[in-house]
Amino acid sequence: MITGTPGVGKHTVAESLSNFLDNASVFDINKIIFSENLLTISSHDAEGLEVDTDRTRDHFSLILSEGKSQNSIIVGHLAPYVIDSKLVDLVIILRRSPYELKKIYDERSYSPSKTKDNMNAEILGFISYDSSKTFEFSKLSELINSINILPSLSAQKIITMISNEKLRSFGEVDWLSLVQNDPDMLEYLVKSHLN
Repeated sequence: MITGTPGVGKHTVAESLSNFLDNASVFDINKIIFSENLLTISSHDAEGLEVDTDRTRDHFSLILSEGKSQNSIIVGHLAPYVIDSKLVDLVIILRRSPYELKKIYDERSYSPSKTKDNMNAEILGFISYDSSKTFEFSKLSELINSINILPSLSAQKIITMISNEKLRSFGEVDWLSLVQNDPDMLEYLVKSHLN
């Protein structure tokens, strides 16, 4: 499974990993949620929709317990909330420098609030934390994925982690110490707590 904050390169690395694994199936959580209409009325916004995590978890449990899902890749930032730990062997949390992410969000024309939420999540490591609450520690590994790293190199690192658990590392990525003296970056954290 490959998860992480939006913009860290999950889908690109998953495609490359699939090539290394004889074109293993890639299950894109977001695409499946929309194609199967696994949404419900938002409890926060009367006019909006949100993911029905219970239905999505049940749907993925059904898909992943079928024999044809062996040696497949699950990809999406919602993975810690909708995938049963028993159904995965390895959880890769891709991480990316907040400075690189900011550029990516600007290129994608994210709204200020969406940028703020995602920057906050990456700096504080929300996906890593939530993954540690869902999956066994032995299945977890964080991997820094820079825009300067070819997706195939990240995929090759994941391949080595599949067979050698000693190459997995978790809890060592610390963006907060990187940005602690940068008022522009810390602003994402301050605003997030005031809103």
